[in-house]
Amino acid sequence: MKAEHKPNYNLLKFTIILLVIAIVVGIVFTWLRKGAELSPPMTEHIFDKGEAKWSIDGYPAKVLHNNLFKIELTDLSGAPLQGAELSVKLEMMDMVCGDYEFKMTEADPGTYTGEGVPLMAGTWKATLTLKTVDQTYTIDRLLRAVH
Repeated sequence: MKAEHKPNYNLLKFTIILLVIAIVVGIVFTWLRKGAELSPPMTEHIFDKGEAKWSIDGYPAKVLHNNLFKIELTDLSGAPLQGAELSVKLEMMDMVCGDYEFKMTEADPGTYTGEGVPLMAGTWKATLTLKTVDQTYTIDRLLRAVH
């Protein structure tokens, strides 16, 4: 009598599960890296009256902590843009709740600061509303928040 070779279905199931886990982990790491590329520590924005340089101290931002946001505004000649009103709205990407809004104050001529608190880890959209004497501008950037 010849011995019959039976396939080991448990080993096959285990191999398929490992393969699926590896694919999911690869997708997650790719998604996380993409978020990191889209949200650098400092962003520069050009608008009609000048330029805004937007940074966050200790980047990436820390979840449930006050994070110092800093925006340096210059006019078209490179001089500090003073006397503007600035506010920021943080919105978690793909979420319908958890927004955080705060005002920024002029700490030095043309340099505005304020504290924002991301409520969850992930990629956030920050929308700056910049009001000058004669116009209102909206500037968006992405930022990462981590635990």
